[in-house]
Amino acid sequence: MVTQTKIQASKNRVFASLILAVWVIGACNMPRKPAPTPAEAGSLPTQAALTVAAQFTLAAEQTLASPVFATPEASLTIAPTNTLAPTPTNTAVPPTSTPLPCDRMEFVKDVTYPDNTQVPAGEAFIKTWRLRNAGACTWSPEYALVFTGGEPMGTPAAVQLPGYVSPGQTIDVSVNLTAPASSGTYRGDYKLRNASNIVFGLGANDKPFYVQIKVAGASGLLFDFLTQAASADWQSGVGGTPDTTLTFGGADDDANGVAKIKDGVKLENGSTSSKVLLMYPKHENDGFVSGLYSSYTVQNGDRFKARLGFMLTGASCSTGKVKFRLNYQEGGTLKTIQDWVKTCNGNLLSVDVDLSSLKGKTVQFMLAVLASGSAIDDWAVWSSPRIEHP
Repeated sequence: MVTQTKIQASKNRVFASLILAVWVIGACNMPRKPAPTPAEAGSLPTQAALTVAAQFTLAAEQTLASPVFATPEASLTIAPTNTLAPTPTNTAVPPTSTPLPCDRMEFVKDVTYPDNTQVPAGEAFIKTWRLRNAGACTWSPEYALVFTGGEPMGTPAAVQLPGYVSPGQTIDVSVNLTAPASSGTYRGDYKLRNASNIVFGLGANDKPFYVQIKVAGASGLLFDFLTQAASADWQSGVGGTPDTTLTFGGADDDANGVAKIKDGVKLENGSTSSKVLLMYPKHENDGFVSGLYSSYTVQNGDRFKARLGFMLTGASCSTGKVKFRLNYQEGGTLKTIQDWVKTCNGNLLSVDVDLSSLKGKTVQFMLAVLASGSAIDDWAVWSSPRIEHP
């Protein structure tokens, strides 16, 4: 019992010493206050004891809540940040715009006669395009439309613009044309010419704008040599050289030759004719007679057709022998298309010539009859000479 009492007393002294030490430490760290008044002095030990007890209790709680081996906190060292210099960036430079050329144009649309419009052969028409000034210069009436290739269709040398056209504006440009007489597809190319006589086309590639039409060919009888014979130029001569101008419809026995329409005569095959063209050569050896007809434009597929023979002046064929010839003249040059040698043998000769090699050309056809030696009994006739299209 005595021993326990001693042990308890020893604990109390240790506890009291501990409280006193804590209080001293706390007093040193606490802010200084003014000296207590006499009334406050009596309560000072009690307050100090309470304070020490509270601090002791808090320390005990922290000790219990902490791990047995607490790891001291590592001191946090903040390394200085290296400030990087800003990376230079490529500042986008706006692209430099390419200046527009002075003269440039764009096609807008066909105002009239779109591509492959059907146009009757030989018909006049007005083609109109709408164009835009895509350049930097204003077009003036000194600018003109000019033909640059293809089928001209009667295009004039130049067509002046009707007014001023500022950059970005449009204008309608027209030209008077005539469709070819021959069937087919035709295209004509055009550009503009400025006041300095510089020709320019569409866009950067300088392409032409154009008109393209289709011409439907005429059919049936297109040229009748009988009905137009009176207006032809008739001549006669010897050996191919003309020396005499004949009057169409002269006397049958004219020694210079004959060119006239005969009707209801007897032919070598025994038939009676309707209208035929009688062509008797000049009454000399190797004499001839010819008729040059008015101009005609040949279309693809045209054909010359006729029946060739002799008119009878007696009961039967005589000794007549001639060369029938079909010529054409273009630009003052005379060329032969075909010859047919015919004797009076009781039969008519049918001929059929394709004229397509002359398509699109405007020519003058010539009918001729040439004596083979003597011109005696050369009563040569052309029955139904004509040009027709299937």
